[in-house]
Amino acid sequence: MTAKLQAHRGVSTDYPENTLAAFNAAADEGYAIVECDPKYTSDGVIVMHHDRTTGRTGRNADGSAAPDVPVSDLTFDELRKLDFGLWKDERFRGEKAPTLSETLEFSTARRMPIKLDNVWQGFPENIKEKLFSELRASGADVGITCNTPEHVRYAVEHTTRGAIHYDGALDEASLAAVRASAGNRELYVWVCYDNELTGWFKGEKATAEVCAGAKRYGKLGVWILSREDERERAEAFGAEIIETTGSLKP
Repeated sequence: MTAKLQAHRGVSTDYPENTLAAFNAAADEGYAIVECDPKYTSDGVIVMHHDRTTGRTGRNADGSAAPDVPVSDLTFDELRKLDFGLWKDERFRGEKAPTLSETLEFSTARRMPIKLDNVWQGFPENIKEKLFSELRASGADVGITCNTPEHVRYAVEHTTRGAIHYDGALDEASLAAVRASAGNRELYVWVCYDNELTGWFKGEKATAEVCAGAKRYGKLGVWILSREDERERAEAFGAEIIETTGSLKP
């Protein structure tokens, strides 16, 4: 089986992560899904940015490092003054942390499904409501990542379309509860691949047995791979989609 590829934060090996440049590269190169990470500003604007704070990838206009402060402590105008392309390369000067609205517009215009990371689960209720309201209004193809059956149920109840991506516990009881909560929605069950990118992850890792168990409840996704031999092994496990930072190409 040849698995589809999901671009982790866009094509983040070659482009600044979680920017429209990285997202458009994924569309240009033929990836099947773009994964991105929502955050929110102090005045309630939802943006795409991985880290809790701005210091690693944010730069001032002169190229100096931005203050390392939480995204949620900045207003949208303050965040918009920061450059999120310069840290990667001068040619990406001017890239911003895109808003959810801009990301949904990209998805619709490029006919590119996106997947939101499960960080939304920790948002205040008013921000969750805004997030899901924008998703419902957009008509874009957006998958929602959840790590508990309860959050799966919430996502299904607050959207009218889009796949559910589950990356929580892989025991039989949890998977059965997730399948029930997902109803008739397309369900992907994600399993972590054991490599140098995932050493921090303490949950179950991909084996033939674990992957077979996941496939009984949904389509199998395997994250996060960077080498061809890893792709071959994940496909041997039956992966239907594989997440990569961009090291693997369609």
